[in-house]
Amino acid sequence: VLLHPDESVTGAIRCVFERFAEFGSVRRVWLWLRSECMSFPAQYTHGQAIRWGAPTYTAIHNILTSPVYAGAYVFGRFRSRRTVRPDGSVRTVTLKLPRTEWAVCIHDHHEGYIDWDTFLANESRLAANRTNAGARPPREGAALCQGIVFCGCCGRSMSTRYAGAHPYYECA
Repeated sequence: VLLHPDESVTGAIRCVFERFAEFGSVRRVWLWLRSECMSFPAQYTHGQAIRWGAPTYTAIHNILTSPVYAGAYVFGRFRSRRTVRPDGSVRTVTLKLPRTEWAVCIHDHHEGYIDWDTFLANESRLAANRTNAGARPPREGAALCQGIVFCGCCGRSMSTRYAGAHPYYECA
């Protein structure tokens, strides 16, 4: 496994990691790349020209979460499961496995853009940003208690809403 020989490709990927270290958010990296009108390698097939395009949020997220960019060879990160529904249709569900269940994980297998410790730190930072998984980072706005106010009836965290410039908290 080698880094791409085209310096513009490796530069674009390195830029993602540099901006994530600076901003700490996939969305902020994506918005910065778009504001700078940077092209991004969108598709490459061996022996064909690289197709460049506008960076997508998913592409940025995939770069930051893939261990191959940290120089690791992994196999078995995902598992597929097929189920047959009562109407006879087949549904395939892909599950992301925890690192302890990966079949193969070889660190320092090849040259990477970042080291393994940086990958783990990025992974933790991404997990802390996921508000749908229970993380409650402070967001923009004038509400001082966002993320730390819980409902007295059900115990769940309360959402912050605004009526004009005035914040209030509500249980969803």
